[in-house]
Amino acid sequence: MDGVVINLPPLREELDLFPGPCAFDGSPTWTIYDPANQHFYRIGPLENEILAHWDLRSSEAISEQLSQQGLFTVSVDDIQHLLQFLAGHNLLQIRGKDAVQRLVGQSRAAHHHWFAWLIHHYLFFKIPLLRPDRLLARTYPALRWIYQPLVLYVLMALVLVNLYLLIDRWEIFSRTFLHFFSTEGFIYYAVALTLTKTLHELGHAYTAHRYGCRVSSMGVAFLVMMPVLFTDASDAWKLTSRRQRLAIGVGGIAAELGLAVLCTTLWHFLPDGPLRSSVFLMATTTWIMTLFINLNPLMRFDGYFLLSDYWGIENLQNRAFALGRWQLRRLLFGLTDEAPERFPPRTQRLLLIYAWCIWVYRFFLFLGIALLVYHFFFKLLGLFLMMVEIGWFIMLPIAKEIKYWLEHRRRIEWNRNTKATLAAVLIVSGILVIPWKSRIEAPGLLKIAVHTELFMPLPGKLDRILVAKGEAVKEGRPLMQFSSSDIDSRLEQSRIKVESLRWELSFHGQEKNLINRRLVALTELESAASEYDSLMDERKRLTVVAPFDGEIIEINDQLNAGEWIAKNEPLLTLGKFDAYQIEAFLAEDHLGQIQPGARADFYPEQLDWPSIPCRIVRIDNAAALQLPPVFTSRYAGSIAIRGNNKDELVPEASVYRVWLQPLENSGPINRAIKGNVLIDGKAESIASSVWRHIAAAFVRESGF
Repeated sequence: MDGVVINLPPLREELDLFPGPCAFDGSPTWTIYDPANQHFYRIGPLENEILAHWDLRSSEAISEQLSQQGLFTVSVDDIQHLLQFLAGHNLLQIRGKDAVQRLVGQSRAAHHHWFAWLIHHYLFFKIPLLRPDRLLARTYPALRWIYQPLVLYVLMALVLVNLYLLIDRWEIFSRTFLHFFSTEGFIYYAVALTLTKTLHELGHAYTAHRYGCRVSSMGVAFLVMMPVLFTDASDAWKLTSRRQRLAIGVGGIAAELGLAVLCTTLWHFLPDGPLRSSVFLMATTTWIMTLFINLNPLMRFDGYFLLSDYWGIENLQNRAFALGRWQLRRLLFGLTDEAPERFPPRTQRLLLIYAWCIWVYRFFLFLGIALLVYHFFFKLLGLFLMMVEIGWFIMLPIAKEIKYWLEHRRRIEWNRNTKATLAAVLIVSGILVIPWKSRIEAPGLLKIAVHTELFMPLPGKLDRILVAKGEAVKEGRPLMQFSSSDIDSRLEQSRIKVESLRWELSFHGQEKNLINRRLVALTELESAASEYDSLMDERKRLTVVAPFDGEIIEINDQLNAGEWIAKNEPLLTLGKFDAYQIEAFLAEDHLGQIQPGARADFYPEQLDWPSIPCRIVRIDNAAALQLPPVFTSRYAGSIAIRGNNKDELVPEASVYRVWLQPLENSGPINRAIKGNVLIDGKAESIASSVWRHIAAAFVRESGF
């Protein structure tokens, strides 16, 4: 290009060129202001000198002129690059048919398809509400005193006073009741929140006006459907003082902090009620949330611009991204391209760390936004928007970078970096694709296979407990003896009635008047005898006996001799110790990996217990509707449950009951033992497992 003479078109006449702040390396800069588009462009000393001689209209003439002056050695390529920059941002006067066609092409490129526009703007869009310059100009003289050092000293003194007062009243302050659960309280809450955020934006606006900057608009922006106020103070690009730009950036936070100090002071003097709750809100929650959100430099809020001004690097995010991509390509493929910009080593390291932190932060942020969008809209639209969100904001940037690699694959040589990258890809792919994991873990419970809990059959008084915990008993042996005065009384009455009827029947042949009642007496005797037998059976039931050979596992420790025991009160638990079983609950996702007969090992929670080999004997066909308490998160178990009005232990995700039989005798146990079961299942890769989980969630959530 050095031998080519370029005729330079004139610059647009309405452009402004004024000195800018010093760059991060201390070199001077200049700012081009385009009033038509309200855009600012920063240039360096070389570009400024070329523009100063732009009227020569010839690249060769400008190069010779600057070389003669001895200020810079300027090549035609340097002028060509600046020309492309000016033309790309429409800073040149447009003349000729080709120039008009180029403008038409730029206009068409700027008008995105409606779908692309919707994707970019439905999550974030602005609505300007007012142009506050006149209001700021009229009211600033009355508020100029706010920026005096005395105000800062007064606020600092109030901070110390409030800290002293809160030492004795901290418990009352921290437990301030928020009276927002009524119409009046909600109005107070809305007014307090609006006042705080409006004051925040006015802090930016008045500070910008103080330093001579134009505030073009103020309004409401919708961020993921949430309204937030905004102030357009982009005119701060005109300022050459870094301190002034930092003051504009921190003006909103300073205003909120000042309000918080005043509200803390007011809290001490207000009576309990909605107004005091609103003051408490402004003194605590709002400014803490502001600091947490606005000072985050990973998003384009106040913290980002403060960091940009502090480092002295404009367009910080894009420049850091370009440097991050360059470094990534160097690390992966050893590409020897020059860095997009030259920075001091320390600054370059900071920019690289900043870029990679943003990438990680945005990955999780956009995943969270995708889930939020899914739950915000109805299911079908939410699912579609979630997939679009992930595809557009996460997958598309990754695809663009991979596309760059493929386009420049011929420049990628076989070197140490590519070898390391290939090895890492193969290792990670192997870890993800090869089916390593074949053992499936599930919570389990080892317990007696045959056991029963005995309950009080009838109301009665406990006379004696005939056995002790851990005692072996034979079938039919009495375990507890109860008595009932009611049954005894009814039994005695029934006995007397039976004997009376028998005596009566014995005289039917001797007394004429009794012969006629014989049939009636026989019927009454049969009924009385039946009642007597029934009462005798009830009395026998008051003696609780062992239904089978076994051992006493538990005895209700609330039972005492002489006390009256209600019906169905638990008495004791009897178990048969020659057979055990393991009950486990398996997540639905793993059902396809196991089958009856599969081997497994049970590992008790007690470290002194050995593992127990076992095998699957049965898998329930339907998911468990309720869980035993020992398995649930409410009782220190590992399975999450959801609450309902009936206080039932319903699993959050589908789980299936699996029954296992121990293959070895573990010795006698007198209680159930918690543990984990490791089941030999079908081997599955991590990638397959992740895909299966995603597909299952997709089908489940879509309602197909």
